[in-house]
Amino acid sequence: MRFLQLGCFVLGLMLGVACDASPPKPAAEDQAKKPAKPAPKPCDPKDLIPVKPETPPETLEVQHILIAYKGSGASKNPQIKVTRSKEEARKLWEKVFAEARNCADFNKLVVEYSDDPNKMNDYKYNAFPGFYEITPKGVFDENFKKCAQGLSPGNIDKVESYYGFHIIRRKA
Repeated sequence: MRFLQLGCFVLGLMLGVACDASPPKPAAEDQAKKPAKPAPKPCDPKDLIPVKPETPPETLEVQHILIAYKGSGASKNPQIKVTRSKEEARKLWEKVFAEARNCADFNKLVVEYSDDPNKMNDYKYNAFPGFYEITPKGVFDENFKKCAQGLSPGNIDKVESYYGFHIIRRKA
């Protein structure tokens, strides 16, 4: 009986050595078989296309860029000096919206282009210029509110309201 056990042990060792004796595969072959993963992009413009959430949230956080024009509700605010026509504002709105959709830094776009006199109010506290929290009790233009509620986190869209043209980004 011991002889049989010893024979199985020796046979196992021989098979183990035979398996280990095969030449190792070069690392290049292993790499060639595995598909290379593309490096993740910091921002993909397709991710910014509006996607409607399943149920509109009651409270949400947004950043926005206001582009006002003569005759808009925002131009009635004495803090805002509006000199552009509605058509000039519309062209600027389209330009800034394209930049936002092409992954430009939204914070910088708010600082550079927004006519909202309150755009920097929360900047010192939460580092997001143009920040607003939309709540059920908040008073917002209905078009602005509907557009914001229709966005999934991180998405960007544009809307015209009584105050002018807006580019809205829902906070993730």
